[in-house]
Amino acid sequence: MAYENKKVKTIGLILEDAFTDYAKDIAHSVVHSVQKRKDLRLIMIAGRQYNNGDHRDPEHLYRKMFNAIYGMNAMCRFDGLLFTFPNLLGVKEGLFGDVPKVFIAAEKEDELTVNYDNEMGIREALDFLVRIKGFTRICMLGGRDDNADARKRKRVFCNYLAEAGLGYSESQYEKTDMSVNTHEAAAKLLARNPDVQAIFCVNDPAAVGLYDVMRANGKMPGKDILVFGFDNAAMAAQLVPPLASIGTDGITVGQKALELLLEKIDGKDVQSQVVPTRLFGRDSFEYETYEITTRDILKVDRAFIYNFFDDCFYRYGNEVVDMADIDFRRLFYEILSGMMTAVKNRYMDEKQFVRISRLIDIFFENGAMRYTDANKFLRSLSRLQGSMNETFRGMYAIGFNNRLFSYMKDKALMSLAFAKAMGEKGYQSGRNKNFEFMINTVNHGVSGEEGLENVIRHFAETAFHDAALYLFEKPVEYDPERPESIPSMINLRCVSKDGALFIVPKDRRECPVSEIYTRNEIPYEAKGYTSFPLFYGKLLFGILVGGINRSLMETGEYLSFLLGKTIYTNLMLPG
Repeated sequence: MAYENKKVKTIGLILEDAFTDYAKDIAHSVVHSVQKRKDLRLIMIAGRQYNNGDHRDPEHLYRKMFNAIYGMNAMCRFDGLLFTFPNLLGVKEGLFGDVPKVFIAAEKEDELTVNYDNEMGIREALDFLVRIKGFTRICMLGGRDDNADARKRKRVFCNYLAEAGLGYSESQYEKTDMSVNTHEAAAKLLARNPDVQAIFCVNDPAAVGLYDVMRANGKMPGKDILVFGFDNAAMAAQLVPPLASIGTDGITVGQKALELLLEKIDGKDVQSQVVPTRLFGRDSFEYETYEITTRDILKVDRAFIYNFFDDCFYRYGNEVVDMADIDFRRLFYEILSGMMTAVKNRYMDEKQFVRISRLIDIFFENGAMRYTDANKFLRSLSRLQGSMNETFRGMYAIGFNNRLFSYMKDKALMSLAFAKAMGEKGYQSGRNKNFEFMINTVNHGVSGEEGLENVIRHFAETAFHDAALYLFEKPVEYDPERPESIPSMINLRCVSKDGALFIVPKDRRECPVSEIYTRNEIPYEAKGYTSFPLFYGKLLFGILVGGINRSLMETGEYLSFLLGKTIYTNLMLPG
């Protein structure tokens, strides 16, 4: 039995290549913008980018088949759609009909768009290099000609150099495909510019190949050549050394796009927007947006402490904080203001020390480090500690404060190690579950419906939690060029809820594809749903619907491919 709550708006987030950090960050910001709202249901629809290359190439065919997910979701009813894919390839937005749409990071003259203010962040970085550092030899690893942001970023780069009187020649620029495979382009750029002082990468992934080529040439990012990227994705902080990057300031493109879409749905007059950007300094390009002064410390300046927090925990401003959640910003203020007050009063006793230590425990044990990267936070903390020690050396309270600084650094590193261990444990657990599923469903000497029933009985053994398995009555020979070849009816065969399996009786299975997210048998997730096509070769079997979470974004495509292959093996091959 299907249901439809008319008070709930269904928002579709159309992604391309959702496994990239860029797509994950946009999805993350949209998810957290809707999760506390009871009037919104988010559906994340993620396909794969493909070009018009060799149609016989297996990867090309796989990507086109995977994009059946767009055709299946186009049958569903949406109140609004967010489109975020850089090339507008792999899906035609007309598939989804005449519903309100907002396009993220795209050039669409007649549509509502949200884009980065590319100029603001790039000029901030170049200003520092030219006016403060005195650099004159700056290069750029650029992007694809078909990418709107890549074109804009190159234009800003060229214009700035011309305005600064440095001039620009094409020898300072090398095009890339904007992936991590930029080794050849980076090698060409460095060979032409052996005296380069800084390199601007069109996005963060482009820096990966550059880093490798620099190391092969005996050069270190941040020491021999300053390097900075764009997007400020999570991967930037994970590179060695951490990559400085330009990112949004105050609000993400995903949050702003959702905000505009909801206003458009409500009939308001809305205009396209650009989101401000700034440079986030890291080891590859050290850059600070504030100074630490004696006056700030003695005044216990609230604005300084909040600025310090916002700079270090820059992802926190992109989250939606529930009233019941810990206010990390306020808690950090209580910690630093307590330490600064002790310096101001030239005194801290054991009771005050224990109180601040307990606040530090609460801060880190509740996950504060997920909003920053370790190097940036630890470096900023050391700057503040060094400034206090230099200005107020010998003071009794400084001894307590140094112990608190050391305690914060230890807790930060411990919380990161714990998060990494839990992540690896979860990944291994997921692999083990899928291995058990494969053992229990393959090579049992049965095929056809009996083989399929065997798959369904073991569905809860997969790493998919809170998921629903929908299958067509018969496998479909899907033609990617004809989305209408997808049947309009489908069968809900089973649901996994908290590890428990619920097999749907035959008389309740069938429903329109348009209702796959509104069946009351499937778990209601406040964050919404995502889905994956189930196929093998050119045969399309159905669709897998699961609650949105970061783990599913990272591994869902691979796991759904294994499930599709398992269904093919049990349903199609002779026993």
